Amino acid sequence: MLELLQILIQIVQPFFVPICLVLAWGFLIVIVWSLGAAIQDTVRQTKKMHQIPCADCVFFTGNYHLKCPVQPKIALSEAAINCPDYSSRNLTSTR
Repeated sequence: MLELLQILIQIVQPFFVPICLVLAWGFLIVIVWSLGAAIQDTVRQTKKMHQIPCADCVFFTGNYHLKCPVQPKIALSEAAINCPDYSSRNLTSTR
């Protein structure tokens, strides 16, 4: 039985290096691909979050308990991107 195992190891041994090389490169490619996808998702989410106009709205209070008295349910969320009650602080200060 031991001799059979030694013969089997000698037969498979030349294939270990190429198999390990392919597995190592495959693992490295998967890691780089995953990091790239994570960075891309983060950039996409950041761009979307920067579209939320609440911080520049005249109705935004900055209070933790009531951020917006007009639209409290959607304040500082993605639903506030096209808020119908948005009024810029810059426009009101020039009046």
